[in-house]
Amino acid sequence: MMSTDASSLDLPRELVTVPLCADATRIRLYAEVTGDFNPLHIDAAFAARTPFGKPIAHGTMVLNLVWQALSASFPDGSAYWELDIRFIRPVREGTTVTAGGRLENAEAGIYKVEVTSDEGEVVLAGEARILNPAMGKAAT
Repeated sequence: MMSTDASSLDLPRELVTVPLCADATRIRLYAEVTGDFNPLHIDAAFAARTPFGKPIAHGTMVLNLVWQALSASFPDGSAYWELDIRFIRPVREGTTVTAGGRLENAEAGIYKVEVTSDEGEVVLAGEARILNPAMGKAAT
């Protein structure tokens, strides 16, 4: 069986960017989907008494944007990924964030990924590595 490394594939240099406004409605809907009703996310009065001053989006809600960027960039659904990420800053309610990434190492199939706020602050950063490069096909 012949092995195919990521460098022999037509990998996109940039991932599709995915924006999201982390408004109160979206945060509440995410809490309902996940069952995570931590008052830090959904209770403005509670969150006002914390160092954040207002509710913050769930970390996994923000992380999901990276998955959406990868899925949009490899739309056939055959690519499998390993992520190594760090949550850097909380996303306060009302903040718009955008996920994206760029190809860092074509031979290894590694993308630098990040989520940035509308103010230009990086809120999540890390790497995504394609695990099955022979199956991942770049978006056209």
